[in-house]
Amino acid sequence: MRRGALALLLALAAGCSRRAPGPDRLLLHRTAEGVPPRAGALATGGEGRPALLRSASFDVRLPSRALLTFGMGVAFTGNPEDAPGWYRLKVRAGDQVLLEHTLNPRAAHGWRDFSVPLERLGRGARLGFEIRLTDRDGADVAWPPGLLLGVSDPTVHDVDDYGKAKGIVLVSIDTLRRDHVGAYGYAPPTTPRLDSLAREGVFCEDAVSTSSWTLPAHLSMLTSVDPGAHGGVDMRHGFNRRVPTLAALLHQAGFATHAVTSHLYVSAVYGLDDGFDHLDFHQDRKATDIANRAVDVLDRIGDRPFFLFLHFYDPHWHYEPPENTRKIFDTSYTGTITGRLQDFSHRDRKSVSPADLAHLVALYDGEIRYVDDELGRVFDHVRARGLDRGTLVLVTSDHGEEFLEHGSWEHQKTLYEEVVRIPLLFRGPGVAPRRDSAETSLLDVAPTLLTWAGVPVPAPMQGRSLLARGADREAYGETDHTVDGTHKLFLRAGARRWKAILSLDREGASVRGEEWYDLSVDPGESRSVRPPPATTDAMRRVALDRWKAARRRGAGAPAVNLSPEQRERLRALGYVSP
Repeated sequence: MRRGALALLLALAAGCSRRAPGPDRLLLHRTAEGVPPRAGALATGGEGRPALLRSASFDVRLPSRALLTFGMGVAFTGNPEDAPGWYRLKVRAGDQVLLEHTLNPRAAHGWRDFSVPLERLGRGARLGFEIRLTDRDGADVAWPPGLLLGVSDPTVHDVDDYGKAKGIVLVSIDTLRRDHVGAYGYAPPTTPRLDSLAREGVFCEDAVSTSSWTLPAHLSMLTSVDPGAHGGVDMRHGFNRRVPTLAALLHQAGFATHAVTSHLYVSAVYGLDDGFDHLDFHQDRKATDIANRAVDVLDRIGDRPFFLFLHFYDPHWHYEPPENTRKIFDTSYTGTITGRLQDFSHRDRKSVSPADLAHLVALYDGEIRYVDDELGRVFDHVRARGLDRGTLVLVTSDHGEEFLEHGSWEHQKTLYEEVVRIPLLFRGPGVAPRRDSAETSLLDVAPTLLTWAGVPVPAPMQGRSLLARGADREAYGETDHTVDGTHKLFLRAGARRWKAILSLDREGASVRGEEWYDLSVDPGESRSVRPPPATTDAMRRVALDRWKAARRRGAGAPAVNLSPEQRERLRALGYVSP
């Protein structure tokens, strides 16, 4: 919660209960007894909100399609495991019970949000919130010092208002290969919902990431600058905050800005919270949780300008899809290999049978389908609330994944097509469906969304808006997470043109190795063939100039000091400090 927001709410709490246009925040009302509600700030799970802290009732005028949103939260100054009792909330409209829910204060981490339709209550109601602390059997117990039970920002919305303002939903599906998406020609049914989106909007046929791992790619997605310029090029450094972010620019333009993410690299630890009213991060959360939280956020902010960023992590190793989606792709495997990184990452082509490899790919596809199904629930909610009238949805990925195409597993170590080509597609009001064959970059995401929102694109951003067709140009990317300690960078002139991969020494002072691929005849990059000297000299110069220029701009990126637990989690996931 931004500083002063709670003070403003409490200062206005003496206001009357007359219905005004827009969402009706009940903490601005007097209670049914004519006194200000007992309210204050309550922070849980890293998010502070204004909250009702004691039972109260409010007389409220209701729109014809009223929707009540609120959250339940617990804060305790002592050891959370010592928090007593059970938090029981009952919400009433007169004598009618609308909702009952119980939270265990010892296990409650973060807000538990609810949406309650009020359409059958007529034009007015007395809404009551009964907050109790009880024992296991439901008998009231005394509240100890340091324990807060709260109902966060209870608000009555008019569903008819959803979709009147501009909204943006940006979705990043971590580790999603372009060629495992149906719209890009993949035969197994991994992405029926994304395929529909591709048909209804702009479908970028040749999109390329700026890196082959999570941190630099996501920072480039949100800043539209090359990795060196934002500073997040290895696990020891985070965002330098020297360039504007998409979220910060939309926030300044009056948008509510929220994010739900599932990896440490996409969290406040590395500076990716810049510009967000709140970034809700939990390591390795599943797609179902992301979708549930997305629905909750949309209900809370969908009747005003908003930006919602969703980061789905499931296709990333370990490959452990739910059984219902695994069965779609993997029905006959009888071997012993599993989708755990430690179980397959040490194997080479000689020690992996075709059946083993097919099994791993099937598990990966099952994770993709799981995300697609859960993302479909978000799309369905956008439509059910009428948000599609004013909301642009853009889906992309940070990088792909390797399955031994060039002798490696996973990603981050190389810059071949299987890890740098990504899906990129979007639809929204005023966006005419089309296929865009030009080479596009992850750098283009932020300028596209800003342009659609009517927010000026600042000069430091290197990408361009994809709302109109653009001329061909080169795509650039890099990684410092290499096996031999080199810096690798690529320059690519398009899906049917030359691509260069350069390896620089540890100091970045000289080129230690070069690979050249004519993608028009060798899209799988099976054999390095040097092009004519004029081409090599020009592409090498451009690639090196971009690498050096970005690092000059991004000098002084802040160091990230990880806790032992965070470092161990990254080690378990296969990320190794350079």
